[in-house]
Amino acid sequence: MNNIKYDPILTPTRYEDYLADARQQYSTEEIAGLFHIHPETLYKWINKYPAMHEAQERGRERRRLAFVKEAKRGLFKQLCGYDVEETRTVLVDGNIKEQHITRRHIPANVAAAIFVLCNMSPEEWTRSNTRTLDFEDNNRRAFTVKVIDNTTDKVAGATKGTRKKEDAASDGTAEITP
Repeated sequence: MNNIKYDPILTPTRYEDYLADARQQYSTEEIAGLFHIHPETLYKWINKYPAMHEAQERGRERRRLAFVKEAKRGLFKQLCGYDVEETRTVLVDGNIKEQHITRRHIPANVAAAIFVLCNMSPEEWTRSNTRTLDFEDNNRRAFTVKVIDNTTDKVAGATKGTRKKEDAASDGTAEITP
């Protein structure tokens, strides 16, 4: 490797940009190669120069934000569904004989919708079996609820203690266990 000198202005900026490049996902060794230095030299620079350490933190944060942005974009696409164009080409003796272009709709992804609802509106959408119920004495208690009737989250006739399994099954609502 060449004996490259540390430039206090250019080096941290370039290092941050390389780290932030979410598309490339450069490793430390690859970044050292881009600087034409040995990876150990890069590690020494990071430990010796505060500007390099700060550039490392900023670069990692920029990359994290880029990932989050792409994940949101992909999740939105999965939530709404999207159209794709597929091209099928028929070759005869290396020449294109015909091309068929087909447009298809990829429907919304239910798992993506559940993920968003559970995370964006946890009060209304939860994957937990624990529900907090308000009783007439204005006390709140958490219970594990096994929902039998999926049309409602209400637990009919909830009282202190445990409802009998037979009662819950007969009215078709839920089984409550404190």
